[in-house]
Amino acid sequence: MSNQKTSVGAARARRPDFSARGTGAAHGVVDLHRQLLETAFDLSVEYDTLPAGSVLRCFARAVHLARLEGVEGARLPEEARRIAESSLRSRAAKSTRRARTAGVLPATA
Repeated sequence: MSNQKTSVGAARARRPDFSARGTGAAHGVVDLHRQLLETAFDLSVEYDTLPAGSVLRCFARAVHLARLEGVEGARLPEEARRIAESSLRSRAAKSTRRARTAGVLPATA
C-alpha cells in the first residue's frame, strides 16, 4: 500500500459495484448501507488532502450525530455528509495552511 494520491477517475473505477444485487434483499437497509458507503467514499475522494482514515472517522461521527438528532432513512446520508463537510472543510484549510508554512524557514541574521 502506498501513500501516493489516486486520481478520482481511478478511485471510482475501483469502487465496488453495488448494483448487482439479488431481488430478495431487505431493500431499505441494503440501500441505506450502500448510500452511506458511497457517501463515505465520495468524501474521501473530495478531501484527498486529508488522510482517508481521518475522513472516514469524521463521517462515522457525523452519522452518529445525525442519528442522535433523529434523522432516519434516506435523509441520513445527506445530513451526515452536511455535518461531516463542515468539520472537514476546517480541517482541510488547516492542513493546507500547515503545508504552505512548513516549507518556509525563518530568516536568520
